[in-house]
Amino acid sequence: MQSKECLEEGWYLLKTRPRQEQRAQENLETQGFDVYCPFVKMRIKGLLKEEILFPGYVFLYLDLKDLDRYHKIRSTRGVNEIVYFNRITRQLHKDGRLSKRQEQDVQALLPRPIPNGHEVIKDIRLIVEALSSDAQETGKVVGFTKGDKVIMNHPLYRELEMTFMADLGSKRGLILVQYIKKQRNPEGDTVCEVVSQKEMEVRLEDLEKA
Repeated sequence: MQSKECLEEGWYLLKTRPRQEQRAQENLETQGFDVYCPFVKMRIKGLLKEEILFPGYVFLYLDLKDLDRYHKIRSTRGVNEIVYFNRITRQLHKDGRLSKRQEQDVQALLPRPIPNGHEVIKDIRLIVEALSSDAQETGKVVGFTKGDKVIMNHPLYRELEMTFMADLGSKRGLILVQYIKKQRNPEGDTVCEVVSQKEMEVRLEDLEKA
């Protein structure tokens, strides 16, 4: 391939086949390409899981040694296509609306790297780090001891008085929930009366110290 028909060095965006991001990454890496598929740790229903940040896409870095073999990318299993950032020029070419001089500029019709690709990837890595750190911090459980007054992160229980009773293991605990009726006596003092109470098993991560 002639040098004038070579891609530019930089980060490219690849569209993968549905739910085949990891397959595309593995197959590209097997061929020696540098691939980045950002995963982020997220807490889903209390469980820490890894999810793909951009479903359906992976990032590919092409340096000088890769530029003359980019044609292998589209035939890689799991890859659907290279995302073009010069689609207008390509559409004009397809419609036959380019001048002869423009038609001869093969370079202009080739895929382009992501504008400011290095900065974009740097920012994505920072986002992944921040989101993953937040998810892990959310999962840390504060230690409770019997008798601690607690509150539960649930609108139905915010106005109830809760007391921590026991750690049941597996990040679960036993609490005493009391519905307390407040009223004033003839002397004007506030008197609290326990109307009902029950013990509940809850997730420790849903509790906070009052």
